[in-house]
Amino acid sequence: MVSTPIPRWLAKLDEEKPYLDVLDGETQPDVSPYRPHGRLAVRIGAQLDEWAGEHGSVGAEVRFYFLRPDGKWSSLLPDVDYMSYARLPSSMDDESQRPRIAPDLAVEIMSPGDRPGRLRRKVEIYLEFGARVVMVVHPIKRRVVLHRANGTVEERDARGAWALEPFDGLVLDWEKIYRGITLPDASR
Repeated sequence: MVSTPIPRWLAKLDEEKPYLDVLDGETQPDVSPYRPHGRLAVRIGAQLDEWAGEHGSVGAEVRFYFLRPDGKWSSLLPDVDYMSYARLPSSMDDESQRPRIAPDLAVEIMSPGDRPGRLRRKVEIYLEFGARVVMVVHPIKRRVVLHRANGTVEERDARGAWALEPFDGLVLDWEKIYRGITLPDASR
């Protein structure tokens, strides 16, 4: 496990809101999510948590720290994450509380103000630092883009229920996730 000390300027970002991402050493403006964004995150997280059981932990807006080979830091807060205990044991150690590796699964739910280049860079960083899958949810379109560690990208409808490979036994039920959530018309 990497035990690189986190610079004070970066650790300080968790002391006051809004919580900001850092991409390649540059603080990124906060993207304010709407209520459906938060509701989707909670419901995705609940399904992941039920599946994870004793094998890993699920979090929301947990900060992950990444030191690039060029010395620049990135620090991201996925909307939802799953981290297996095999990769990051549950403890109160600094390395567990402020992970220096990406989660096994990072979920990013797009907000109206998200920029494609910034989102693309976040996906690259998660994968570079060990994520097995980065799931980007387009809430209004009800589409999901799965970026995998092996380099494949798959786009799917966020409808019905389907297994999320390579996570054995994980099935996401999108009808339950979206139940009762009103979204603007995607054709506008």
